[in-house]
Amino acid sequence: MSVILDAIKFNHNTASHHTDALTIRRNRYDDINVPEWQNGISVRPEDSPAAYSILQTRGHRITIEAKFHTTGPVLSTARIRAIDPAILRGWLGWIVRIIYFFRRFIYGNVLGEIKVKGVTFNITGHTGFVTFELIRPKIARAGTGVYNIKWQWQYRKSGSGRWHNMQLSKHRIYVIPETPKEAWNQIPGSDHLPWTEVLDYSCAWARGAKTRDEAATKITEHVYALGNSVIEYDCPGGGSTHYCYSSVFDCTKFIERMKGGTGNGQYVNCTDIATVVTTFSNILGCELWNSRMSGPLGFLLNPILAIGSSAWQTACGWGAFSYHEVAWKNNCDVNDELFDACLQVDGDSDPTAAPHTGLLPTNIKFGDCSGPLLYRLRLSPPVAGGCTDCIPDPGSKRRRTVK
Repeated sequence: MSVILDAIKFNHNTASHHTDALTIRRNRYDDINVPEWQNGISVRPEDSPAAYSILQTRGHRITIEAKFHTTGPVLSTARIRAIDPAILRGWLGWIVRIIYFFRRFIYGNVLGEIKVKGVTFNITGHTGFVTFELIRPKIARAGTGVYNIKWQWQYRKSGSGRWHNMQLSKHRIYVIPETPKEAWNQIPGSDHLPWTEVLDYSCAWARGAKTRDEAATKITEHVYALGNSVIEYDCPGGGSTHYCYSSVFDCTKFIERMKGGTGNGQYVNCTDIATVVTTFSNILGCELWNSRMSGPLGFLLNPILAIGSSAWQTACGWGAFSYHEVAWKNNCDVNDELFDACLQVDGDSDPTAAPHTGLLPTNIKFGDCSGPLLYRLRLSPPVAGGCTDCIPDPGSKRRRTVK
């Protein structure tokens, strides 16, 4: 006689994000079925994904649900738990044991372990879904990231009996700072539920981040780093948009491009990049918007280092932008901070002339034309047609839907 683990639910209450996992999907086309882990079907960690928010789960008792059946003679009750399988190696010697317990309590499995609970089997030897509590989860301590975990499930027939191993379950756990923001949602069945194909990038890029600003900064840095090898500013096409269409972002094609496929090609403009930063940051719970700056006839530029370029120049040598779009916070105005993965500005005391010190704009205030050297004066020179024509346009503030 033995006990078999049949299935595990992480997202067992779609109305709450405080005590269980978020509602997610794989991409635009593919759902994630609940239960997320099924015996004989879920083999790799990525076969059983779940996502948790640091802010929403803080201070709450986190639970999962699991169901079981017995083989052989029907067992009426059993005590069940799940532990980090490293403990089973920890008995090989005192040194290994000490290392294990240090790891367990200081670092440990990001979801911790499953607290022992007694379960009751029906006359056919099955249970329904039973609620189990996580003990010692490390969600807040670990910070943003993608974590592959394992649980060794065990049972024993009585309170003092020997523990018997059951299934070893493997899972991919995404940890994010806060509940995702628009264009993402938590509406069951929506194709705007957070995509694991985006979380794979966002959580890896923002690894360790525990706040919105820290996460958005890391996302901006990694998007800019895609330059040259994956994407570059569209100088040949005059700065055309290739992944955004009015209110829609072709996220599917952009992911295809990052995975080594064709996507919509290598070229991008500021609208594309601003939307990538906003979309990949907001899935982590950030509150960014896409918004533009412009002037009556555009505005002049200081030398910049555009994404994918190795030359400091005034945007493909044009000398000016007709508009520029970035990922922006709050009201998208003069006193609000922004993130710009499309270009580096000159970060030294004279942005208008060489030598140039690259500065990637992350969480930097837009600023005015007469104060300290903030984003606005680093992007556009203090001359006629320059800084004073580089005007925030909060009316263009938007978040594009994903497809």
